[in-house]
Amino acid sequence: MDTPQVDDLLIWLGGVAVALTAIVGALALGKRLLLGQVHKDLDDVRKELKPNGGASVRDAIDRIAEKQTEIQRDVREVRQRLDDHITWHLERD
Repeated sequence: MDTPQVDDLLIWLGGVAVALTAIVGALALGKRLLLGQVHKDLDDVRKELKPNGGASVRDAIDRIAEKQTEIQRDVREVRQRLDDHITWHLERD
């Protein structure tokens, strides 16, 4: 191999090295940006799953559960009163 061919080979290898460095850098940046967004999204979800005084999804679920318990108590009370009322009518006859 003569000197011009060696020079061409070294220039080509340098170009390949620069290209690979640029590709790896772009991939690393893309990964960082993508993972950064994923971490941000996960943090947002985590915040919604913790009570914060009323505005989180968790607070809404807790309010729904509380109302459901209240409705169950009311239904039991209404059933009992209806049963008592029916019994009262049946005993009158």
